[in-house]
Amino acid sequence: MRARVKIDPDRVIGRIDPNVYGQFMSRRPGCSEDGLYAPDSPTADEHGLRAEVVEMIRELRPPVIRWPGGCTGTSYHWLDGVGPRETRPKKIDLHFGWAAKYEFGTNEFVDFCRRIGCEPHLNFAMGTGTLDEAAAWVEYCNGTGDTQYANLRRSHGYTEPHGVRYWQLGNEMYGPWEIGYTTPREYGATAREWAKVLRRLDPSISLIAVGGTDNVIADWSGEVVPQVAPYVDYVSMHSYWRFDAADPWHQMMAGPHVTEASIDTLADAIRVARRKMPNARRLKIAVTEWMATPPGGMMGANPTIESFKPVFSLREALAVASFLNVMQRHCREVTLGSVAQTINVVGLIMVNPSLGGTWREPVYWPLWMQVHHSGPIALDAWAESPTFDDHATRQEGLAYLDCSATLDSDRRKLFLSLVNRHRDEPIELDVAIADARVAAEGTAHVLHHDNPEAMNGPAAPDNVRPRREVATGLGARFTRELLPHSYTVLELDL
Repeated sequence: MRARVKIDPDRVIGRIDPNVYGQFMSRRPGCSEDGLYAPDSPTADEHGLRAEVVEMIRELRPPVIRWPGGCTGTSYHWLDGVGPRETRPKKIDLHFGWAAKYEFGTNEFVDFCRRIGCEPHLNFAMGTGTLDEAAAWVEYCNGTGDTQYANLRRSHGYTEPHGVRYWQLGNEMYGPWEIGYTTPREYGATAREWAKVLRRLDPSISLIAVGGTDNVIADWSGEVVPQVAPYVDYVSMHSYWRFDAADPWHQMMAGPHVTEASIDTLADAIRVARRKMPNARRLKIAVTEWMATPPGGMMGANPTIESFKPVFSLREALAVASFLNVMQRHCREVTLGSVAQTINVVGLIMVNPSLGGTWREPVYWPLWMQVHHSGPIALDAWAESPTFDDHATRQEGLAYLDCSATLDSDRRKLFLSLVNRHRDEPIELDVAIADARVAAEGTAHVLHHDNPEAMNGPAAPDNVRPRREVATGLGARFTRELLPHSYTVLELDL
């Protein structure tokens, strides 16, 4: 199978916002509670966090992490999670119906983010919460005056404000599964009024409105965006890629392009609103939940950490790599992303002490590869390869080769992010780079396994893991073979 890529370093799409490499970590059991915060764990650090999990998260260099939900955030009342731990309640999570702890709360989450060098992103509980409660949370985190909730924060030992920048107005309010399920007209009106008040409290915050998911995004965003456009900074979307038994391989490979089509739809709604509304802000898209869905779903009925087992394979890792490419190619529209999730529930990292410990799922590695081996400037790469259709998602003419090209002009490096999505055949790739001198030797970072459905687990945590190779025979024109079902980042020196 043959493919071609042509790149002109002068054909710049735009600058990639590093926030697209963010993460989402909910408060549900096995995630921030027990997965990260586990003071009784033999590996707990001085903050009660699993040291190995902290290090795995730190290696991904997350610029922003979203918390406490998600669906479980719709019933999260932040006041239950501040102050002395011994006085905090254990309450029923009204979304899932199980008991939830509040030991890891706002201050602990913000402290964790600051220690690993990322920004916290907090999500308001619009399902069961009130505007007064949301405003009090902003004041508690960011208030500088002599007022009730700023003083409450000080009494908890935080003299200086947390300076939380990112705040989301609810979660999946378009879904009948969500507490607070509503119509787009009603949500838009509520989000508009909340945003007006919250921005008065702190004009520096960035507010994120709910923009929809794949099957509702056109109707939902068409009504919501015009109402919130003068008051928020982002419109969010969620997307999970599922597959059935008919053609699981091609359906999973097509999933990121279903999301890409939703990005285009949401971007159109934003452009229309901005043309019609001179007071609209410069809205961007935040993909605040995205990931493959493993067989058997998201473990919604398993509240104990012992229930978490290996779920993802190399197949899903290739889809993750493709969606990272999608966000790079759409860098003018998408400027914030939160892969869902960090720990256990559709997690990058799995934790189950009863199985023998902690391991990185295969989907961890494409994010690691992009974070460590890509540039800040997206280039318009032209690619041609054989194609496939997926009838389940109604996607046609999708290329087996998915490509993104990024440039780091300061380091004089060009990165090619290349996914061979064919299950069985290698790709003989011809690369042509215009108006550039390329060193004959570079580096290849390759994620591959002989078995396209290989998995990791506590007994084999490195079964699927990238390897680093010296790439030779490079230049302004060169060929390279891409292994079947593989992800490669070529690092070229200019």
